Amino acid sequence: MAFSVLGIILVFYIGVKVGNSIYKTSLIRFFTACSFSFLFYKFSFSITFFLFAFLTYSLVSVSAVDYFHRIIPAIFPILLIVIGVVCSFLNVSLGETSLSRFLNSMLGIISGSGVLFIVGFFGQLLCKREVIGDGDVKLMAGVGAFIGWEKALFSVFIAAVLGSIVGLALIICRKMTRRDYMPFGPFLSATSIISIFLPQPSSCLDIFFVWEAQVFSRILGA
Repeated sequence: MAFSVLGIILVFYIGVKVGNSIYKTSLIRFFTACSFSFLFYKFSFSITFFLFAFLTYSLVSVSAVDYFHRIIPAIFPILLIVIGVVCSFLNVSLGETSLSRFLNSMLGIISGSGVLFIVGFFGQLLCKREVIGDGDVKLMAGVGAFIGWEKALFSVFIAAVLGSIVGLALIICRKMTRRDYMPFGPFLSATSIISIFLPQPSSCLDIFFVWEAQVFSRILGA
């Protein structure tokens, strides 16, 4: 118990220093430190912990750059794809066997980037302007290599919902117009980090359907 507490404190401190190296704002330092602490609590000092710590560091960095400079440097997605695939055999969150982990990583790349590419393609046809940047597409390819296809799709969906809500609120409050740029990278990064700590979406659906069946059986039984 004492080791776990000391480990969390140490990781939190490291997270603060890492966050400070990304961008010297209290929010980024706090978010990075908390993310590292939760990762340590979930995975302890393991290879999976260091893999997701690298992913978190990359996503927080991408979010800061995208928010302040409106660009996602290509080096981040490239590193994520390479490291995610090469180390997929060691990423226990991707599956039980080495083969299943590798396949899940590859499918994560395809699904994460593919769905954004399709949305961006048809969005550009309808809106006559770019709605999804190439950087966002590449970013989710890299993220998918780490979290797999289910969580990649889940992250994109939740990010789109959150982005729509925030964008609509800003338009209503007249803080931006419909044609103003709103970076999507921070939303993708936030939902991707959150998905690390959640079970697979299919498992959540199974739990929901079981609960729903129990509720209906009780109602009909009554």
